[in-house]
Amino acid sequence: MKKALIVCSLALLSFIPASAQFSWGLRGGVNLVNNDITKVTKESAASKDSYTGFFFGPMAELQVPIIGIGVDVAALYSQKGIELPDTTTMKNQSIAIPLSLKYSLGLGNFAAVYFAAGPQLDFKIGDLNTKFKDGNEVKDFALEKSSWSINVGAGVKLINHIQAGVNYNIPVSKEGAVKVIENPTPGSALDNEPVDFKSSTLQFSLTWTF
Repeated sequence: MKKALIVCSLALLSFIPASAQFSWGLRGGVNLVNNDITKVTKESAASKDSYTGFFFGPMAELQVPIIGIGVDVAALYSQKGIELPDTTTMKNQSIAIPLSLKYSLGLGNFAAVYFAAGPQLDFKIGDLNTKFKDGNEVKDFALEKSSWSINVGAGVKLINHIQAGVNYNIPVSKEGAVKVIENPTPGSALDNEPVDFKSSTLQFSLTWTF
């Protein structure tokens, strides 16, 4: 998976000639998460299927004049998670590195719309394991050290400095797993084996470039 991400990233960079214009800035926004826990009952894994988080960090963009094609890359602190049955919140924190091929279409001198797509690699930080009590059982919520996904999004550019966008993050690899660690019950939803899950995310972002 990681090799595929590297190959895809190099392919995106190959689109950009030496005449590209460089800009950098700061990006922040909101994560609206939908955790794919359909193989785990509400009682066994989570009391809520969604979680609102946030992200922020530096970004950079290379864009080819006139034709509007460019590459956008960022290094973002991102937080999302799941609220567990005992009211414990498992925070899914990471350093997210999205790399997108970007096409911008000008609407005059002060505005443009853009479309973007590309891979994202997340490196998990913080506590990767949380134990929680569910009835008579104790379960372990464990995150992977890294995961990767695909971004598809669009937005607007204003006065050459502001970018407002919406993005859908589609998981490719698993985010983690839930497993019984004490008092396993044969035939339970987890069936005494770890159950993997993924998290798709709708993101709203605001970027200021210099």
